[in-house]
Amino acid sequence: MISTAEQLLAALESLPHAARLRCTAVTAHRLAARGELQPLLTALDVLGPYERRLAALAALAAGEQGYLQARLGDPDPVVRRYALRGARRLPVPDCAVEAA
Repeated sequence: MISTAEQLLAALESLPHAARLRCTAVTAHRLAARGELQPLLTALDVLGPYERRLAALAALAAGEQGYLQARLGDPDPVVRRYALRGARRLPVPDCAVEAA
């Protein structure tokens, strides 16, 4: 079972793009169900642009409102798009969207 950023990145390395997205989403769902997603998001967020994008995707897939809300105004357009998609699905306060 994947539970760390290093394990996730290693699992994704040889996969084609669509499979990477799917694996990230499935992993996020599993970790969220066990209450263990936040450490993965935190670890990915500090590594680099690619990893930050994976963290945003994982947060969107798992419905991690707080993480996505904090990235509504992110300078990376991919991270920001994931956050905005989350704002449409999750109960993100309107004031947070307006502030971004």
